[in-house]
Amino acid sequence: YKMKLFYMWLRFLGLALLCVLTAGIGFLWLVPFVHVCMGRFYEDILENTQTATNHTTSEME
Repeated sequence: YKMKLFYMWLRFLGLALLCVLTAGIGFLWLVPFVHVCMGRFYEDILENTQTATNHTTSEME
């Protein structure tokens, strides 16, 4: 997951550079977008972890 997170931050960096060109107005959209993406990334990791845990416990039974 570290590489996915790294690539996501690289994309945000590129978008931030574009926001600077718009005198900072683009940050009104970028900041909420970053927060939503980070939240969704966390939910994906949590879901995959729970699924993996459920598979290992069911195999033990």
